[in-house]
Amino acid sequence: MTIRLDHVSVTAADLSASIAFYGDLLGLPFLGRGQMEGPELETIVGIPGAKLLWAELALGGGQVLELLQYLSPQNEGLDPRPWLSGATHIGLAVEDVDALHARLSEAGVPVRSDPVEIHEDGSWYGVRCLYASDPDGVTVELVERPHVGPPIVLPDLEAARVVSD
Repeated sequence: MTIRLDHVSVTAADLSASIAFYGDLLGLPFLGRGQMEGPELETIVGIPGAKLLWAELALGGGQVLELLQYLSPQNEGLDPRPWLSGATHIGLAVEDVDALHARLSEAGVPVRSDPVEIHEDGSWYGVRCLYASDPDGVTVELVERPHVGPPIVLPDLEAARVVSD
């Protein structure tokens, strides 16, 4: 069985503000928007009378950022601070974290720091990243990875184990 990421969903207080952040500021391509209600939605979310506005933006590779604004039930908000249990963040690969940092700062978006370069050994060595907040306080990590050349082909560990047994 193969499992891969299909989409990421963020519930927003103001769908248009979230579209402006993810689409206009970060540059994710806009795919569409609409409204949903009815028995399918009520069953999926487990809430009778659920009604929402939705928008989709492309993340690349066939993956989608789904933005939802619930019209019913009433939005009560959430404490999205990244150190709290259940909090989440969205990590987006970018080509120029400095340019996005400048664009977000000029737009008044809360950015927690200048880009930081990671110096720990491992797969994050040389990565430059920063945390910013979307209009609802969801943490968005912008990640610029150094160019590392073609992917490394790893050996088939199962085949190697059988041979060595």
